[in-house]
Amino acid sequence: MKETSSDPHPLSDLAYDWITLIQNKAQALIAYDQYIKDAEAAKSPECAAFFRKVHDADKAFLAEAKHHLVAVLQGKMGTGAK
Repeated sequence: MKETSSDPHPLSDLAYDWITLIQNKAQALIAYDQYIKDAEAAKSPECAAFFRKVHDADKAFLAEAKHHLVAVLQGKMGTGAK
């Protein structure tokens, strides 16, 4: 999906990739919340703790990914930007 004047796609491949990654991470966070509830219901604090750890790591990755997407959309990253 390269962005050109004749291309009907308004996003570069790189911007699309970041948006897709952000969507996937956001959906994963919702799933992890359910996994934590399931582990708590099963009285498994070890599993709940692990799911929280994964949730927190993905939440941090999501925040970083948003910064990258903004930079790509502003032309500060990608397409040879410096």
